[in-house]
Amino acid sequence: MIDNLELLDPKLAVQVLSKTDRPNLLCYLAMHQDYCEDFVAQEMEKLSELSENQLGERIVRNCVNKNHWGILEHPSISFNVINFPHSVMVQARTHRVGITFDVQSQRYTGERILRLAKQLKDSPENSFQLIEEVFYFRSVGYYFDREGNKYFYSESARNQDIEFTQRSIEYYAEKVNNQGYAPEHARDILTQNIRQHFVVSFNARSLLHFCDLRLPKDAQPEIRNLGQMLFEKFSEWMPEVA
Repeated sequence: MIDNLELLDPKLAVQVLSKTDRPNLLCYLAMHQDYCEDFVAQEMEKLSELSENQLGERIVRNCVNKNHWGILEHPSISFNVINFPHSVMVQARTHRVGITFDVQSQRYTGERILRLAKQLKDSPENSFQLIEEVFYFRSVGYYFDREGNKYFYSESARNQDIEFTQRSIEYYAEKVNNQGYAPEHARDILTQNIRQHFVVSFNARSLLHFCDLRLPKDAQPEIRNLGQMLFEKFSEWMPEVA
């Protein structure tokens, strides 16, 4: 089980795109092949009559609880990760074994920044709300650094961060619209908290390893939110292993 982590931003989301239909059956077939004289494909029909719950209990008892986790590398699951800040994507992509990423390009999706710049000019009274649709900011409150030191993120500090981001948005638009800069050059001045969607695929073992490293309390809160969301989806898919 994991702690119930507070969702830092209601816009953060994870959706399952695809998953192995019967992951426990696949794991069981792999486990069975390790000891079976014949090929396990000929037993597919018979073993398919067992429920995922029955098969899950068997693979946990005979493999997972004995640290034989290789069988968990066979089933896979793919997610759309939505509205997380760029900094989380950068951290997530340090995990490579058994994981594949495709990330929203800041080169080809710069139109949303230009559109935001226009909206800010047309509706300055709604500037903070508009900016938070495209950029992420933590809520006001107390936070800890990696060493456990506590600090307070005030409303005035948050407002200053939003205003700083607004200047970077306006400068980006000026560079692209009026100075002819390419988006991949102009983006260098955008802040790290831009929301960036990505698709990520895990095998079951790599997903659990990701959660082992990113759910502890010394991890960044935003990536802990991501780990929690991924683990919840995993728990629905392979509850016995979870």
